[in-house]
Amino acid sequence: MFRSCVACGLTASALLAGCATTRNPTMGTELAGRSLRMETARGEVTILRFRENGRVRADFRGRTLAGRWQAANRRLCFFWTGAPRECWPYRAPFERGRARSVTSDRGIVLRVTML
Repeated sequence: MFRSCVACGLTASALLAGCATTRNPTMGTELAGRSLRMETARGEVTILRFRENGRVRADFRGRTLAGRWQAANRRLCFFWTGAPRECWPYRAPFERGRARSVTSDRGIVLRVTML
């Protein structure tokens, strides 16, 4: 159960973090120092906190998980200890307060909002 919640949170985080393309190396930079709120269809909420050094922290159900994020090739990917890598498509920067739905490469659908 814990791993599935972590995976959902991580997946949403990855998409929200934003992916960079090789043509636009600044994609994803809007996430550094910011947070994303992810919500699953079941109403479970995870907050992802992004750092400039490629580190990310997921806070969910009173727990915290540290990992890494990477934006490349129009995808945002997350790497968490004990969980498989998960990526989301990301073609445009996130905007504060504006929610969007994302689907990870593992089929997890999340509603993500930049805080």
